[in-house]
Amino acid sequence: MKINVYNEYSPLKRVIIGDASELYFPDSHAIENEKNKPWWEKLRNNVIFPLLRDRKVPMIITKQFQKELAAFEALLKANHVEVLKVDPIDYPSSLPPQEMGMGQMYARDSAMSVGNVFIEGNLQIEMRKKERLGYQTIITEISASNKVASIPQEDAVYLEGGDVIVDYPNIFVGIGKYASNLSGVNWLRKQLDASWNIVPIYLKDDSILHLDCCMTIIGPKTAIICRDVLEELPQELSDFTFIDIDKKVRQEMAGNVLVLGDKKVVVQQRHKKLQEDLRAHGFTPLPLSFTWHALLEGAFRCATCPLERGKAD
Repeated sequence: MKINVYNEYSPLKRVIIGDASELYFPDSHAIENEKNKPWWEKLRNNVIFPLLRDRKVPMIITKQFQKELAAFEALLKANHVEVLKVDPIDYPSSLPPQEMGMGQMYARDSAMSVGNVFIEGNLQIEMRKKERLGYQTIITEISASNKVASIPQEDAVYLEGGDVIVDYPNIFVGIGKYASNLSGVNWLRKQLDASWNIVPIYLKDDSILHLDCCMTIIGPKTAIICRDVLEELPQELSDFTFIDIDKKVRQEMAGNVLVLGDKKVVVQQRHKKLQEDLRAHGFTPLPLSFTWHALLEGAFRCATCPLERGKAD
């Protein structure tokens, strides 16, 4: 199995997606009470989650996630992408109380590919650390012929795939309150050769978990962005063409798209304006419903961990 990811937009050949066999309600978490979170998320966090924590999510809800993932998988395969899946985690098990809850839909965050290196990241939110267990079968196969680098989960070194955007020779890494930190950036620098330039980008809205919730590179020198939630952009982005989205559309995870190559972009079906903007810039949007995933602040990029992309378009 070949690891080869040098950007976000070359033809996608092989990818890992998540699993929604069973979902369990999480405990509450501080990020849901940040001031820019919508009222319904704060209600869910402070009332519903504490009441239901660690209980199995009703199948009527779980099936909605399964349906979205199945349609996404079908679209990927129709575009000649080989799809691997994380192993379902046997849960509940003997895990400490702070790790109550489980969802494996977002394959991007626990692991990532950079160049020809596969990385097991470290998630800062305790209940999500267990998600790494679902990658172990795939990692065994990958490690036979590729470098695999793993961050010890007991260390305060955090690097999450949703923050890591690859555009060789640059790697843009989001730095926020609840995910990747500068220790993770320094760790990543040690794993790669000197040809890479790692560029931190600071999130100024603590209610946002990852960089790819507000910026996604979709082509050479081209990106979708919500500027208002980021600190000053680095010089490495100064010559980019940006497709701007506002805070409301960002909150609906509109910019969290996945590029399949040949300027084909998987985008949420409901975001018609973004689809028009993509067409105006020469892209072909592939609309798909993903609203349930977006309610938990993830979409197509979050749901995928690319392993191999072909040569750049």
